[in-house]
Amino acid sequence: MARSTQADSGIAGVSGLGAAWYRSIKTASRSGMRVERAFNDPWAALRSGCGVAIAVFGALALLGPSHAVLPALGAQLTGMTSVLPGYRRGPGLIASTALGLFASAFVGNAVAPWPALFVLVLALWAFGAAMFWALGAAPGIAASMTVPVMLTIVRPPRDFADAVQFALLIGAGGAVQVVLALAWPDRSWNAQRGALADACVSVADYARRLSRDRDAVFDPNALAQARAAATLTPRQARRRPTELSGIRVLMDEVRAVLAVLAKPPGRIPATERAQIRALLLAAANVLDTAAGSIRTGSVVPPSTALLTAMEEAARDSIAGEAAQNAAEKLIDLLTQIDAVLRQTDEGESGEDGGAGHHGFLRRPGTRQRLDQAWRTVRRELRRDSPILRHALRVAVVVAVTDGICKLLNVQHGYWAALTVVMVMRPDFSQTFGRGVARFVGTLVGVAIASTVVLLFHPDPWVAAVLAVACTGALYLVMQSGYLVASTLITAYIVFLLSMDGLALASTVRERVALTLLGGLIIFTSYALWPSWQTVTLAGRLADLIETTGTYAASAIDAVAEPGPGSRRRAREALLDSRDAYLALESAALAAAQEPVRDRGPSREGLTRAHHALARLFEAAVVLQTHLPSDDEPTRPAASAFARTVRYALLATAGQVRDGETVSSTDLEGALTTWRAAQDGTPATILLDAARLAAEANRLQGLLTTLDTAPPAGPSIAND
Repeated sequence: MARSTQADSGIAGVSGLGAAWYRSIKTASRSGMRVERAFNDPWAALRSGCGVAIAVFGALALLGPSHAVLPALGAQLTGMTSVLPGYRRGPGLIASTALGLFASAFVGNAVAPWPALFVLVLALWAFGAAMFWALGAAPGIAASMTVPVMLTIVRPPRDFADAVQFALLIGAGGAVQVVLALAWPDRSWNAQRGALADACVSVADYARRLSRDRDAVFDPNALAQARAAATLTPRQARRRPTELSGIRVLMDEVRAVLAVLAKPPGRIPATERAQIRALLLAAANVLDTAAGSIRTGSVVPPSTALLTAMEEAARDSIAGEAAQNAAEKLIDLLTQIDAVLRQTDEGESGEDGGAGHHGFLRRPGTRQRLDQAWRTVRRELRRDSPILRHALRVAVVVAVTDGICKLLNVQHGYWAALTVVMVMRPDFSQTFGRGVARFVGTLVGVAIASTVVLLFHPDPWVAAVLAVACTGALYLVMQSGYLVASTLITAYIVFLLSMDGLALASTVRERVALTLLGGLIIFTSYALWPSWQTVTLAGRLADLIETTGTYAASAIDAVAEPGPGSRRRAREALLDSRDAYLALESAALAAAQEPVRDRGPSREGLTRAHHALARLFEAAVVLQTHLPSDDEPTRPAASAFARTVRYALLATAGQVRDGETVSSTDLEGALTTWRAAQDGTPATILLDAARLAAEANRLQGLLTTLDTAPPAGPSIAND
């Protein structure tokens, strides 16, 4: 307690904005220095390390030490693509990276004789590479790795043939990794197993929390990751292990049934409430067992006693038709999961056109993916886009840094610009954390590698072995943190340079000094021209309100107009709402570490709104579990209620986005009209619709006290 008081009193001397910056930089620095015990797939790391070894030793034998550095660089950068986080690190992405490295090297060499033109081309290339962050972290990192190749051109080419030779040497290293990826594909499915197992665990955790608190909120992140992992080509679907098929689709249904079971309408006697609680806990145990089976690839079925207890609980009467039906449905779903794990179920149907492959989501073809990527990047070409701001900042800072070093004739000045490219990220916390970690990692890597070189004077072949060992370790421990990665990258570069007999002492001093210079430039640029996630929170919240409202209305429409079309629209709206939820969660996590927390909704207010939206979403999920059969007639009054809900929440989203006062909507009138229509709607559906209307009104009431107005005055210019 005394330590906390001292820390607070130390910060108290820094007032206002200074204190906020102090706290944020301290938090980001600690984050960057954190080392995790996390490892990549050992086989993927070994494959990439072998690619670097083939490139280094082959070039050393055929071309000599002076030319071996370039293939080694191409192989090392391309190899990083195959160990990036994600589920599709196949030959296509690796080949795209290798091609990008070749193009970057060729273009950079072609304009290298003209320094001013080179700086301009460098800025444009860095801008384009940074825009790939719109497609996700893996494409953003892969595109960013093409910029260092252009920066490492330390001398202008003598002629066109010299430029082509430079680019071919870089590309040859990348081509080695492509050939290895084709000959040695990923077959373990570890990433997909982990994603699906995590989804099972998240639903199991939800069941346990519901047993304690019927208003518990489900986090859809694991289900979203499992869906991303299940997006495959037909060839991949044919090779996928059977136990990875079908269960993901069932998890969504289990999650919905758990919500119905935990929140039956009306008052429930204590005895039957305890019975529901026991059934929820039993379901959680079954799902945990399924997760273990999926993760290990071995059949570990739930215990017979556990399944028997669940069947007995389902057979015993539970007050209310909805709860009884939910209990029986839960037993049926868990039995299907058990059948999939035992590989005995032959009757499951796929999803989204994946007949014959349970839960197989068809991955778009190359042309479709390129079209989607172009549309995604183009959507970010707007003034308020954090991605566009990041790309402009990277382009300007890289060009200015490299231009200054060229004007001052700083030898190896590209290291400062290289630090800028490798460290800068779209958000504040990652940029500052990586900056600190890179500088510390550079010091540690330089100290270790230079000590080895100065004491033992390894010949080129021994230095090559040490370089390959460093990059192989890098591929294995990339998930352990940027401090470890930066240390290994630095040691790798020192060993490569020692192969060519460069003056090590001066080179090491320059690298340390220029890395520090690059870090200072990054921090200064971010302070002068930041892109805060905090000021985007109101817009992200509005997106979530809009998509959740659309899903709620679509769930009602599925009742009002039974049929496959309305069910498909409800499913698509659910996925859109899930994406908006994850986008808000990601932005809120980044904003929590920024020094401008007063420029958006308060953390407490945002948490309350987030929770209220989750309750509204759960109400829509529960309503969707009671869908009528396709042959039932339409219900116009229900359609009118759906329109009222949709328009009300769209208006609320617009008011939050514009910083206006949120107005309440009378949903009770439309609901009363639906009740009065007496169109044969079951009482359980009307009760669920009433709960949905109450949650929507509660959300609007909460938002009336949430300050989402954008910052006024001069401060907005710096956002």
